[in-house]
Parts: sequence; C-alpha cells; structure tokens
Amino acid sequence: MNLEAYRDEFEATKNGQIYLNHAGVSPLPRRCAEAMREAIVWNSDLTPENWDRYIGGVERCRKALGAMLNVSPEDIALSRNTTEGINWIAGGMDWKPGDRVVTVEGEYPANIYPWMRLQKKGVELVRIQPVGERVPLERIEKELTPQTRLVSLSYVEFASGFRFDVEAVGDLCQKKGIPLLVDLIQGMGVFPIDLVKWKVTFAAGGGQKWLLGPQGGGFFYCPDKHLDLVETTTVGATSIVNWTPYTDYDFTLRPNASRYEYGTPSTLPLIGMAASVEMLNEAGMENVCERVRIITDVLIDGAGRKGYICHSPRGESEWSGIVIISHPNHSPNSVVENLQVHDIQASEREGRIRLAPHFYQTEEEMIRVIDRLP
Repeated sequence: MNLEAYRDEFEATKNGQIYLNHAGVSPLPRRCAEAMREAIVWNSDLTPENWDRYIGGVERCRKALGAMLNVSPEDIALSRNTTEGINWIAGGMDWKPGDRVVTVEGEYPANIYPWMRLQKKGVELVRIQPVGERVPLERIEKELTPQTRLVSLSYVEFASGFRFDVEAVGDLCQKKGIPLLVDLIQGMGVFPIDLVKWKVTFAAGGGQKWLLGPQGGGFFYCPDKHLDLVETTTVGATSIVNWTPYTDYDFTLRPNASRYEYGTPSTLPLIGMAASVEMLNEAGMENVCERVRIITDVLIDGAGRKGYICHSPRGESEWSGIVIISHPNHSPNSVVENLQVHDIQASEREGRIRLAPHFYQTEEEMIRVIDRLP
C-alpha cells in the first residue's frame, strides 16, 4: 500500500491538522469530493449520456459495498443512513406480544429507539449489561430464549470501542434460529468483513464515518432467503419489478433487497460513497486494518505514559479504531479543547475522551497528539 498516495487524498495532511474524529464524521478524500463535483456537472447538463453516468454512479456504490462485505450487490438496498435500515426491520417484522429484542446497554440511540417504540406492541427490549467494557458471549447466549425474535448489536460500540466477535455471535444465533442484525458503521472501513461467513441475517451502515464518505448515504443488507422476514413498509415506483409504464400498476416487488428502495435515491452522497469505498477496497482492508492497529497502539502507549487510562478493550478479537481514554486530573472537555487549540480534532463521548484515527495517518502524527495531551 502506497501510504503517501492515500495521505495526499486528505487536506488535513497538508495543512498540519490531525483529525481524530473518524468515529463521528470523517473528512472526504479528494476522489470522493471530485466524484460528486463531476456528478453535479452531469446533473447540470442532462444529456442522455450524462444521465446514464449519474444513475450509474448509484449502482457503482452497490457493487463496491458488495465487494467490501463479500456479498452479492443484489443483497444490498441503498438507504439514507444506518437508522433507515434498522427501522425497515423494526417496522417490517411481524411482531407479537411477548417477543423479545436483545441488544446491549450503552448502544447508540439508533439501535435503541426503534425497539423501544415496539414496546407499545408488547415487545420486550432486553439490554445486556456489559462487564466492564466487554459483553461476554455467554451473556448473549443466555438471552437466546424461545421468545427472542432478534439480536441487534453494533459491530463496534461507539462509546467504548469494544468490537464484537460477530462470527461467534452469528454461530449462536443460527443454532437457535434467531435472526442477527449488525450495525456496521463503527467497524466497516477498518476491518475486513464477511457477512456470509459470519452468518449475519441483516446489516446496516452509513458512509460518513470510517468509510470516509459523505453524510446522506447508507445501506441495508438482506439476502434473498430472508426477504420474507421483513415486509416492505415503505414502497414506491422503484420498489416494483416492472415500474414502467407507470400507470400499469403491477404490484410485484423486486425479488431482492432493492425492493426496500422506495423512491429517488440520495444520488450525490451515494456517488461520493462509491468513490470512498472503492478507495478502501483498492488499499486492501487487511492493510487498512493493520495501519489502524499500529497507530492506535502508539496513541494508547503514549497516553498511558502521561497518566491516561485506556478504557477500550485491546484484545486481538475486540480492539477497534476507537480509543477511549480519561485522566484523573483533567476533564474530557478541557482535554478536547486543548487539543483543538493545536489543530487536533478529538471528541468527548459519555464523559470520556474519544480518539479515532484512520489508516492514512502516521505514527509521527500520533506522537504529536501525545505531546499535546495535558
């Protein structure tokens, strides 16, 4: 991997800034911004050729996501964000009183509120309490009762950086015949992912974090064999097999995940996301993963020497690109503000400091961050 070529994609590497908030919203690589600028030109001059290019960019996104997840592009519906995909499941499954949804205490609200809304239908929301920052596999297994209709987890927890062994969870759920939904947004773009090998039933994600794409583009994974589990609750012209002529009104849903796409897509964000995902695929997810591991280790080691406590699990199967730290003598906000003065962008989450670097950054930049920690 030519690291310098990828560093050249990001403005922050040229002006001395160090961006450590990829777990929030990421800066766009140059090729992503250029793809969207080119698409605006196509949209400004809508010749038939330019229209084909414009719409073709959406399908490029589907194909790039399929390659990253090791699934067929037809198993992917393109959405506005992660939350939309989660809500397609919450609204589309046939819930009955006494059903249970199992998730984790401390999840991001997008994986809590859609299930809380189901409580008025008599659905029980079970939130497993982590042990420290980890969720032991046996805690999940204990909740796989006959009444459990769904397990819904984030691949990486946003406030701790704990990464689930999704393959192990998938094995457990498959043995019990319970669908598994995974929110991929805090791990996709850092780790190699194989949804088929992991036995994941559904997945959702968005482009604006580790995928280095714009806000407004996301996806929902649902292979053909699971389409009957999730009814289409939002339908439109493009949900249908033969959607032209428009007034023939043949309500035959598409035989793949694209049936959940109910209208005009977020074309520009999806074109930008396609360029960013293609860049990560080009770099190689194994290479990206190794770079993130190296620079997060540098951050943790250096912060530890200055008295900071790392709260993020760092075992081989549980580490992530999210590094959560705290200091007994410094408030999180004061640390974040001090870093910002020195052109270092970090964030405060749940009363702690969150540092989230990405693969194009260097060990030397992480040492600069350590030097600026109070």
